[in-house]
Amino acid sequence: MGLCAWAGCVWAGTNLQVFYDFGSLNTACDNQRSNRVTTTLELFYPDNWGSTFAFVDIDYNIHPSDPRNTPFLAYTEIARCLNFWQQTPVRDLSVQVEYNGGLGLYKDLVGDIRGYGIEHAALVGFNYCLHTADYKNIFNLELLYKYIVDDYNKHKNLAPLQFTFVWGCEDFCTAPGLRFCGFLDIWGQKLCVPDYKNGTITDSNQQSFVLLTEPQIWYNVGRWFNCPNLHVGTEIEFSYNFTGAGFMCNPCLGIKWSFDN
Repeated sequence: MGLCAWAGCVWAGTNLQVFYDFGSLNTACDNQRSNRVTTTLELFYPDNWGSTFAFVDIDYNIHPSDPRNTPFLAYTEIARCLNFWQQTPVRDLSVQVEYNGGLGLYKDLVGDIRGYGIEHAALVGFNYCLHTADYKNIFNLELLYKYIVDDYNKHKNLAPLQFTFVWGCEDFCTAPGLRFCGFLDIWGQKLCVPDYKNGTITDSNQQSFVLLTEPQIWYNVGRWFNCPNLHVGTEIEFSYNFTGAGFMCNPCLGIKWSFDN
């Protein structure tokens, strides 16, 4: 999983996902993402006043040069949709508030461990959601004002907006147990990101846009042996100016356990 607004791959309930990242050869980060395992704990619950979505990502380094295999990044998002008009003609439109933030560790050139923060971000805007009664099929559009605390104070973004599209389709292509889901995030930001190919860093005074999308395919393999909680699947992360300058593609394999099945 990456840093996202909605994972979009759950219906009402809680699940745990474990991914192995194969890396990104010959793209922006030039295999920077290999030898990594990510766990994602994710929840989504609707109620009479709207819905709550949250997730926590933790990345683990399993590179042979780091035999400790320690966690090195933690990131969380929590989003609340407010909707007091669910019995009206505009019931599909909600007001959304959201928080993003996290922290990480890295090893510098001399081998010392150093830390960094993923800036606090507060978002507010509108959420338009179409879904079936059980939320197993969902199509969601969001338009949010994004206030990145430290980044805004330093660089004064010209386009502090984020557009998000979330989808989830159960029994995809009429195949029982197959789910196609994911999200697409696009936002504007003045930022400096490393260009791993050229050994440079982008100019933080120039306005950039960031794109991140993570389509997933899950198959409920546990349905064959009376364990509907168990799923296996894949995720492919496509990004532009996210953790490195330019385009990046990261394929992953994973398993998922749904606690509410």
